[in-house]
Amino acid sequence: MQQFEQILTFILNHKELIATLIVTLLTVIKLTTWGQAKAAALEAVIGVIERVGAKEVKTGVAGQELKLDTAAQDALRHAVAKVDPKKTPDGTVTRIVREVLRGVLPLK
Repeated sequence: MQQFEQILTFILNHKELIATLIVTLLTVIKLTTWGQAKAAALEAVIGVIERVGAKEVKTGVAGQELKLDTAAQDALRHAVAKVDPKKTPDGTVTRIVREVLRGVLPLK
């Protein structure tokens, strides 16, 4: 019972901290879900392009790829690799490590 009282006292004394933690966790979850939805949409569009074999679209996307930031280029390459049977997508661990180290270590 004493431990419960200590937890309750801590929560009541640090309401702002607890609220900030909850809002931060909800934001991370929402952003992760939003990112996954965008990735699924990108994969669907690229899958259609690959099945149709629209060379004009592929050429246009390849031309625009160099203008994208590195995170968007990685997402595009991964989406293409998932739907192209000739390519192998990077593993989950590789993508996570690349994302964690992005901006910390220079690429070139």
